[in-house]
This record gives sequence, C-alpha cells and structure tokens, in this order.
Amino acid sequence: MKVSVHAARRFLERVINKSDYNYFDVGKTIKYLERVFKDVVPNSANKHFAVPGFKNFKAVYCQNTIITIVPKGKRVK
Repeated sequence: MKVSVHAARRFLERVINKSDYNYFDVGKTIKYLERVFKDVVPNSANKHFAVPGFKNFKAVYCQNTIITIVPKGKRVK
C-alpha cells in the first residue's frame, strides 16, 4: 500500500507531535509507514482502518493509497 506525502506529514504532526520537520523526515516517515502497512489488506467496504501500533489513530485510504491519518474520534467523509 502506498503512502501519500500528506499522510506522512499528518503522521508526524498528529501521532509524533512534531511541528517542525523537513523533506528528509517526510521521506523517512513514508518509508516507515509503507513497512507498517505492507501486510494490511483493507476491507473494500471501509475507507479507514486503525494504524498498527497506534490505537488512537486511523488511516484513511483511497485506491490503495493512504491519504491521511486522523484521530479515532474524528469523523471521516
């Protein structure tokens, strides 16, 4: 599963609580998230699923790409 730049930035901001990051950090985060999600096979009926290892966050995906990371209580359209 692919990870978008937007999702990597939201992971850094929301999960890691890092507000100051650069392109190197984003690139490392994309590689990390692709390893985390490599064995995840989402159910086609759901557009989101829990982030492995981070129980309070969920990943939103579209067409086999994770597009953002949101807190679990937040509604997704």
